[in-house]
Amino acid sequence: MFNFFLNSNTPNGGNGNQNTVLDFETLQNARRDLIGEIDAIIQYDDHLHKTNIDAAKETWIDIRNEELVHVGELLGLLCYLAPYQKQYIERGLNEFDERIGKN
Repeated sequence: MFNFFLNSNTPNGGNGNQNTVLDFETLQNARRDLIGEIDAIIQYDDHLHKTNIDAAKETWIDIRNEELVHVGELLGLLCYLAPYQKQYIERGLNEFDERIGKN
């Protein structure tokens, strides 16, 4: 069985084998949802750049921006469900900032 460190605040508390399975499934679902949101952003951007109709552009921009908010929400959920991952996300952001000379 895959072992990962759970936040004690998860709904199932991470106690016991059944809860660990449920928590792992929830974590994997959140990761899949994140992929879905990113795919949706790509789709809306593709649509946006293939039209000259202002009403369509405005609609797709609004929807795309909502998907970007969903990405943030899902990243928050991932950090909540598996807090050990937050350090890797932060490390990646810091490495990128260093790469572009932001730090």
